Amino acid sequence: MPLSTPVPAVVRSRLRVERLPRNATLWLDGVIAVAVFVGTALPVTFSQDGKFWHILVAAGASLPLFWRRRAPLLTTVTVGLAISILGLSHQLPPLPFGPLVATYTFASLSPSPWRQIAIGVQAVGVVVSLVVPGEDPATFGYVGMAYVAAYSMGIASRGRGDRIAVLEERAARQEEERATAAARDRNRIAREVHDIVAHTVAIMVVQAEAGPVVARTDPARVEKTFEVIAESGRAAISQLRRSLAALRSAESDEPPSPAHGVGDVPQLLGEARWGGLEAALRWRGQQRPLPSDVDATVFRVVQEALTNTIRHARASMVDVLIEFTPHDILVTVTDDGVGAVDAGGGYGMMGMRERITACGGELNIGSGPDGRGFMVNAVLPTE
Repeated sequence: MPLSTPVPAVVRSRLRVERLPRNATLWLDGVIAVAVFVGTALPVTFSQDGKFWHILVAAGASLPLFWRRRAPLLTTVTVGLAISILGLSHQLPPLPFGPLVATYTFASLSPSPWRQIAIGVQAVGVVVSLVVPGEDPATFGYVGMAYVAAYSMGIASRGRGDRIAVLEERAARQEEERATAAARDRNRIAREVHDIVAHTVAIMVVQAEAGPVVARTDPARVEKTFEVIAESGRAAISQLRRSLAALRSAESDEPPSPAHGVGDVPQLLGEARWGGLEAALRWRGQQRPLPSDVDATVFRVVQEALTNTIRHARASMVDVLIEFTPHDILVTVTDDGVGAVDAGGGYGMMGMRERITACGGELNIGSGPDGRGFMVNAVLPTE
């Protein structure tokens, strides 16, 4: 098993000093290696027993620190062996600077099993370096405290890096959640605006197109036709204001305005009748209060189905059936028009399906019972 373990990229990036760029950390490690070399070689240079090869050993006890981040354990072994040779030659510096820096490094970068092995190897090296030359017992104390301090600082740096990584991961997760929530809100707003505008514009277009015909055949209905157009516009503005108020209330403590629900379905059919449709509304089962999201979804399903009938089906009749069962509410809208060219296409159908799926329901669309017209069937759970 090699004495040097490569530091994972995540750990390296996480524990770089103050998030410095790679070039900056290389320069920093180079400066540290040179400074340690000077501190280790100067005592040898001014020692009466110093030899040239002692300076080379001092270089071995310091310059490998340049690679301390890439191979922390191998660097520790190299500088530790060199400093032990200096100790056996009675050329120890005031403190083993190289091994101390290496101790800090492997404590902050290496995984737990390798740290334990490095501690054991270093302990043997320190004892040999001090006992064999016969160093003063007091030396054991301050050298030991120096190693403990270096190791503690490395562990503290590791813990700080771990906390930074946790905070960064949490921030990234929160950012993803915010992006997801923003996308969900955009889709919801798009559905609301589409449902409101498409339905209202369809009613207004039908009334406007029928206006000239009504003016020639039934002048008395002209005024009512314009009233329907104006009322449709006012209703659209009111619904848009309600939707915007709901968005604002999500950011404040104000209660949201009540949304349209099952009770407003007869109004939709009344608008469809003014558009020339023969609209029928049937109820089955025992009516009861519905959850707010289900209540609003029923209204939007009927609204979108009527909009499609008015705009595309060229139908003369539409039938709306709302059935309450013990656990569900069933909504079926059927017309006698030409059917749908693309039953799954369009933003309206997409929005309808998203609403129903969000409530845990099912949507079925296709031809009418006799293969004529178009049918929208939604099943929504009420519990």
